[in-house]
Amino acid sequence: MQISPRSPVPKHQQLREILINLIDAELEPDSPIPSERDLGERYELSRMTVRQAINQLVADGRLYRVRGRGTFVAKPKMDLQIRLASFTEDMTRRGMVPASRTLGFERIEATPVLARQLELNPGEPVVRLARLRYADSIPMAVERTHLPEKRVPGLLSRGTPHSLYQTLADEYGLKLTWGEQVIEAGNPEPEDATLLEIPPGGVVLRMSRRSYAGDVLIEYAVSAYRADRYQLWVPLERPAQPITNPRAARPAGDVGTTRG
Repeated sequence: MQISPRSPVPKHQQLREILINLIDAELEPDSPIPSERDLGERYELSRMTVRQAINQLVADGRLYRVRGRGTFVAKPKMDLQIRLASFTEDMTRRGMVPASRTLGFERIEATPVLARQLELNPGEPVVRLARLRYADSIPMAVERTHLPEKRVPGLLSRGTPHSLYQTLADEYGLKLTWGEQVIEAGNPEPEDATLLEIPPGGVVLRMSRRSYAGDVLIEYAVSAYRADRYQLWVPLERPAQPITNPRAARPAGDVGTTRG
């Protein structure tokens, strides 16, 4: 592939396509790409044009820079599919080895925000489970799950569950059937940045989720997923009939669905 000076496509975009083809066809993750100088000489481009193409690929998560060493091919992002499944189930499905580190498992009083999300009165007891999630030994997400204690009496005395969703189903007859989730990009909290091994100015996918067993609200979870390791994948189709929310009569709020 060559740069065409007569093409209506800007030169930096043409170079971007050339680099994407190089990444996809020839280079392995963590392999270096040619230097800006080499690319400029090879394609007769200015250093600014080359840098613009590389900056776009860094922003897209296809490349990453290491100061003093150069620019390298990033590992492919994993699809973050919107489904009501546990992190363990999701990583196993991908052929990866999941693991978790418990950051906290305790009883707290519902703050006004938690009370609103869990449909409780402020001060009611809530079980909070905070975990750092790994896949193939790489920190992927920080998850903080909140459960109304009245729904899971004795959960704390059982110790940290190996699989929260499985424990809810087996011990309490609470099989989560549906949920709602809000996803937005943002900067991580300092504590989360350290846990996820990303810069404080990095980007995470922030998720807030509420999950239900039938009409019973069971879980409110807030999570921070590494944006450099995930991309959102959502299948779309035109509905045959209008989509309705089974709890449409309930007051709206920030709500959530996917992992637990």
